[in-house]
Order: sequence, then structure tokens, then C-alpha cells
Amino acid sequence: MTKLTFIHAADLHLDSPFAGMSNIPNQIFKRLKESTFQSARNMFDLAIDQEVDFVLLSGDLFDESNRSLKAQLFLRNQFLKLQEHEIDVFIIYGNHDHLGGEWTPIEWPENVHVFLSSTPSEQSFYRGDQLAASIYGFSYNERAVYENMTSHYVKTTDAPYHIAMLHGTLAGQEGHDAYAPFQLQQLLSRDFDYWALGHIHKRALLHEDPMIIYPGNLQGRHIKETGEKGCYVVHLSENSHAAEFIGCSDVIFETLSLDITDTAHMTDLVTLVDKQMSRLKERGIPHVVKIELTGETPAYIRLSQLEVLEELMAVLHEQEEEEDIFVWVMSIDCRTNEDIVYPEDSFLKELTSEIAQFDTYEELLSPIKRHPTYRRLGKALTKEDEVDIKEEAQRLLTEQLKQL
Repeated sequence: MTKLTFIHAADLHLDSPFAGMSNIPNQIFKRLKESTFQSARNMFDLAIDQEVDFVLLSGDLFDESNRSLKAQLFLRNQFLKLQEHEIDVFIIYGNHDHLGGEWTPIEWPENVHVFLSSTPSEQSFYRGDQLAASIYGFSYNERAVYENMTSHYVKTTDAPYHIAMLHGTLAGQEGHDAYAPFQLQQLLSRDFDYWALGHIHKRALLHEDPMIIYPGNLQGRHIKETGEKGCYVVHLSENSHAAEFIGCSDVIFETLSLDITDTAHMTDLVTLVDKQMSRLKERGIPHVVKIELTGETPAYIRLSQLEVLEELMAVLHEQEEEEDIFVWVMSIDCRTNEDIVYPEDSFLKELTSEIAQFDTYEELLSPIKRHPTYRRLGKALTKEDEVDIKEEAQRLLTEQLKQL
């Protein structure tokens, strides 16, 4: 039985706009805008270095269904490099890059195999004249696919290995649109050797034998997508299997939580922040960070909190604006003394309860959606967007209460 080595990646989101970040310095914003391309380039270079048999791309290669020509030509050039090293590529499209969009089509190289059917089908990987593996997958014909597709994954060959690609949601995952939902036991019942999942941006090993893996996205796109992002290098043989996560991020998003209870002066806080920023710089990768100040509020902040933090932000920005390996601070949030217990009948408790239960976004947005600008530039809210809105509303309420 032959050995297989391949890369499993997903959610490249090429051409992500990094919305809400355009007010940062041009040099840093340009680096962010190019980071989805550079992280993908890092992954493809890794495939060549590791001499893999093929690369699996499990959906959302592009950030929008109307794919830019720049993103398509970038991928084509990367695929041509893989072809020079006799590395195949297998692709499914997900909810972001579904087949119902409009774009200028280009021709992929012969080493690229795309699943264009809306139900799972098989494509074969040959090593020489020998069938080495059967790959199964499907692509989204439209943005939303709510059907559980697992029953359609059926082995159709006598290949040594059967590998399934699926862009979908494990049932019960909070904060995500339930596209192509599945139960773990349903995947196990299909008796495949590996499940290459996509859609969820946080990597997760759901099962070890057989391996069922979300690799997460290749590049964080906002402060909610923290930590190193990348892909898995997978080894399958008759008697063993292994998957190693390898980082590919060009820029890393992080949240720094700093307890400032014991800081007596502003210089203590600056020293604490500088130490954490230096630690991140030692990794040799640019970072975009949110700083959360926790613990007891010291006197030097209590008297003029907003002004002090704004001035600190300005100082930190001056230090980083011209750096190649930067640590750019997006925000400094003072979350000190958050262990306050509010009365059961308090106004805040009632209001935050209302926020948690709110779900009529469509009704709220309906007047705005009639405006031509929204129709041209707006997009549907995802479950992730709705969670972010609720969390930000509760944070702002808490901040306002502190200032009363």
C-alpha cells in the first residue's frame, strides 16, 4: 500500500478587504491587504518544500463570489509552480466563492482538479499508472447550502485511500452559519480515511482515527481571528497516520490581556506594554493587537482614563509606523474592575438580556436596504457578524456605566 503526503488547507479568503482598518498608516494597511496572498504563497512554497503528492483546498479560496482577476491569476501562477514539481491540486468552493457568482473565468493548469458538482463526486489521484487515492467533494452552487450532504459521500473505486473534502459546519457550533451541517458520527459512518473540512476559521482536530480536521484559515482577517493560522501536512500509510500543523500567517492578530493592578505610575504601564510588544517582535512576524487592561484601576488612569489611553496609543503608533516587523495596536480597552455584581433588577441586566435575545436584524435593516448605495455595497450579515454586534453593544454599555 502506497504512502501519501498532502497538504490540507482551507479558507484562503484571497482579496479580503480588511474592512474597518483603512484608517491605519498606508504601509501597514498595504501589508494587511496583501497578507492573504502572502500566507497562501507560504503554503504553496511549503507544499514544494515538503514534496507532497497533492494539495487539498477545502473551500472559500476567494473572499467573494465575484472573484477578482488579480486573485485568480495569483492562484494560477501558484498552481503552475506546483505543476513544475508534479504536485496536483484538488478544489471545492464554499459559501464565499460559490459557483453562482460573476467573474471573468480563466483556465486552470492540468494539475488542478475542481469539483463543480453540487453533490459529492469522485476524482482520482494517480501515481504513475496506479490509482493511489480517490478524492471526493462538492462545491456550493449558491451562498447558502443547508442540506446535510454526508449521506452522498459514497466510495466508488477500489483506491487504497478515500479522502473526503467538505465545506460545512459541525452541528451545534455556536456563532456560525449552519451550512452543509453534519454530525461527527455521520462522517465516521462513511468509512473514509481522512476528512478535509473547511468553513470554520479556528483549527480543530475533531477525530484522530480516521482524522477529521478543520485547518482554520491561512490568515487572520480581524481581531477575532487571533493566533497563528496555517495548514496541515498529512501523512497516510497502511499502518500509521499523522498530521502536523504548520503556520503560514503573514500577519498575526492577538489580544494582549495585561493586569495593571500593581502598576503605580504611567511608566510602569508603558514598561509592561513594551515588554509584551518586544516578545511578539521576537517571533519575526508582524502583529496587529488589541490590548485589554484588567485588574484594579490605578489612580493615574482613573482620573482621566480616555485621555491617557488615547495618548498612549499615539506614542505606540509613532514607534511602529515605519517598522517592517511591526506590532500595531488597534485599540486599548480598559476592562478593569469588571467583577462588579449588578443587582438582579438592574437596568443593565435587563438591557443586556434584551441584546442577547435580539435577532430581528433583517427587520432593522430593511429601510437601509432600499437605499441604492446599500444595494451596491452592502452584504448579508453572517452569524459571526451578529455575535460581534452583540458583544460590542454589551461592551459599550459597560463602559458607559463606569463613567456614570
